[in-house]
Amino acid sequence: MAAKVSVLQAVMAVSIGALAFKGVDFAQAAAQQAEAPDPAASAAAADSPLTAGAKIDSPSGPNAGEQADGDGKTAAAASCPTGPDYSEAGISAQEINVLRSLADRRKTLDDREANIETREQTAAAAEARLQDQIGELKALQGDMQKLLASMEEKKDERMAALIKTYESMKPKDAAKIFDGMDDKILIDLAKGMKPASLATVMAAMDASRAQALTKMLADLAQLPPNVEALKTSSG
Repeated sequence: MAAKVSVLQAVMAVSIGALAFKGVDFAQAAAQQAEAPDPAASAAAADSPLTAGAKIDSPSGPNAGEQADGDGKTAAAASCPTGPDYSEAGISAQEINVLRSLADRRKTLDDREANIETREQTAAAAEARLQDQIGELKALQGDMQKLLASMEEKKDERMAALIKTYESMKPKDAAKIFDGMDDKILIDLAKGMKPASLATVMAAMDASRAQALTKMLADLAQLPPNVEALKTSSG
């Protein structure tokens, strides 16, 4: 009886062990089934435009990150234009700043020189215009002097004709006119008449008028005391 019990226990132990191993296999199979991707889902994801774009735009492999960084730097460099690279010519950044400062200074000097040239041209044009106006004024002054000289000449001609007229008149008639004549006109006529003709007229004049005329003629014979008096008497 004891031997049968032992055999039965051994059979049960073997059965339990087999079931345990079978359970472990089932658990491993379930885990593998859970980890394995669904073929239908994989196909749908492959057909999706987002997944396709991600496959095209996103690089893969061990150098994917470095390639993405390089592409980003290349795009940034292309979008941001840079100036000429002077490093290859052996020019330092400080020297570049000095050259730029000199270029700015040169531009400022050029602008200032251009402004000076413009002002000089304007001043030259104004001076030329002023010289033209001075020439016009001188020409006008010459014309005025010629006109005055012509008028003075005609005045002298008229005075000479008037003197001849009084010289040809009878002394008594001329004396009557001289008595009531203005002093300035009287002296102009008297100083232009011949002494003999003037003497006969003055003899027929009123004594007071004849005396005044004599004084005026005597004053003309005296030299003026100064230049202003000379200009007044000659005028």
